[in-house]
Amino acid sequence: MKKIIGISVNSLRELSQKDVGEIGAEGQDWQLLTTDYIRAIERNGGLPILIPNIKSIEDMSLILDKLDGLLLSGGHDVNPRIYKERNSGKAGNFDNLRDHQEIFMTQYALERDLPILGICRGLQILNVTLGGSIHQDLPSAGFPAHSLNNSLRNEPSHLLKIFENSPLYEIFKRDEIWTNSYHHQGINELGRGLKVAALSEEGLVEAAYLEDKKFVLGVQWHPEMMYDDKEMNMIFEKFIDACK
Repeated sequence: MKKIIGISVNSLRELSQKDVGEIGAEGQDWQLLTTDYIRAIERNGGLPILIPNIKSIEDMSLILDKLDGLLLSGGHDVNPRIYKERNSGKAGNFDNLRDHQEIFMTQYALERDLPILGICRGLQILNVTLGGSIHQDLPSAGFPAHSLNNSLRNEPSHLLKIFENSPLYEIFKRDEIWTNSYHHQGINELGRGLKVAALSEEGLVEAAYLEDKKFVLGVQWHPEMMYDDKEMNMIFEKFIDACK
């Protein structure tokens, strides 16, 4: 039987008619997800279910209780208030409803040892849920730009060091990998219990995990975009295997 994998989604508000074309109206709000996430779960034998952002967060448990795994997708910056900092002015747009819902989902999943895979923002949500903090803007924090938007989404453009004994080392069987990179924020202080799985050349945390859980891994890059890379695909394979 296929394992049901819930995937968080983005909210976009008051889109123009130009944005939505003939499938919607001017000024509507939308909830959406790139197809890359869906295909990555499908390719590895999972059944992807999109989790909407709802106002009654307490009702989210009704959805979570039916899942075999949780994928926290990429998206907007996390509001600095979540990790008790003021907005530096360098952060992008926020989605407070999504922030609070994903923190609730992460806590709920951790309490029940539900496997979690966090991607980009998903790693950051995992970190702040466990009490960690985020660099609001990497260049302002002394790091080079990590949003390599001139590169193709499936093109390796960023070198990382993999830590031995981490889940990523078990997957890649070596201590260096190349990834894509599409983020301007990153982990500052690690959350409770998280261990580093990968670092950038400048020392920025690019992946972290919990070792006392069935499967809890967050990565800062976008493996779902690297659809033709068999090794990147193994991240999803290991995730779904842990859901069985």
